Amino acid sequence: MLFDRIEQRYATMSKRQQQVADFIKNQPQVFINSSSRELEQKIGVSAATIVRFVKILGYSGMEEMRVYVAQQIQHEEHSIELKINQEDTAELLEMKMIQLYRDSVESLKETLDSDSLEKACALLRSANRIYLLGVGTSGLIAYDLYHRLNRYGKTTFYNTDAHMSLGFTQQSTAQDVIVAISYSGLTEEVVVGAEAAQIRDTPVISILSNTESPLAKATDIQLVIPQTEHLVRLAAVASRIHSTLVTDILFSGVIKENISNIQNASLKTGELVSKLKRK
Repeated sequence: MLFDRIEQRYATMSKRQQQVADFIKNQPQVFINSSSRELEQKIGVSAATIVRFVKILGYSGMEEMRVYVAQQIQHEEHSIELKINQEDTAELLEMKMIQLYRDSVESLKETLDSDSLEKACALLRSANRIYLLGVGTSGLIAYDLYHRLNRYGKTTFYNTDAHMSLGFTQQSTAQDVIVAISYSGLTEEVVVGAEAAQIRDTPVISILSNTESPLAKATDIQLVIPQTEHLVRLAAVASRIHSTLVTDILFSGVIKENISNIQNASLKTGELVSKLKRK
C-alpha cells in the first residue's frame, strides 16, 4: 500500500520530502482536496519538492498520487489492527489473517518488478539444474519449491542442512541457476553460496527485501519483496507470504512452457506414491 511505500523510503528522503510524507500520512484527505498551490502553503514546501516526492514514489504525477492516497484512505477505513491479542476470537483471527494475505498481495505489487520476474522465469526454464538456498523460514519456502520443481521434472537440489545445500551448489555451472532466499539479505549461509556461485559464473536469483544487502550485491536478478520489519504486527507472517507468492510465480513460470511433459511426470510420480498407500 501507499503508506508502506512511503515508510520504506522515508529514511532516504530529504527533510522537505519527509515533510510532504508526514503531511500525507497525517492529513490524506486534505492532500486529495488541495491544489498544488494550496499544498505549498499548508505543507511549507515548494511545488517542485512535492513533484519530486511524487516521482520518488514512482507515480507519474499529482493526479495519479491522489488516486492512490484515496485508495489508502478507503483501505484504512475498512481495515482492522493486524495484531494478535489474547482475547481474539477465532472469527476475529480469521478476519485478521484474511486481511493480512490481501494486504500482502497488494504490497507485493509495489516492489516486485515484472521485467525482473520475467527474466528470472526464463532463466529457470532454461537451466540444466536449479540449486536453492535458504535457512529458517526461508528454508521452508525453499524446501517447498524444491519438492514441487522435482515433482514436475525439473532437476533441483536443496537440503535442510545449510552446509549440505552449500555443498550441492559447488557443482553448479554457468548453465545452472541458484535461487537464494533471505528476507534480510544478510543470512550468511545464503550470502556465501551466492558469492561462490558468481565466481563459477552461475546466475543467482535472489528473493529479498534489502536491495543494499550483501546478498543483493551477489545477485544477477533481484526479486524484491516489501520490508515489513517496521510493522510491529504480523511482519514475520507477511514476509513469509511475500516470499511464498514469489516462489509460486516462479514455479508457474517454469512449468507453463512444457505442460504436457510435466503432467506426465506428475502422473508417474503420483502412480509411484500411490503404491505406498494402504488398501
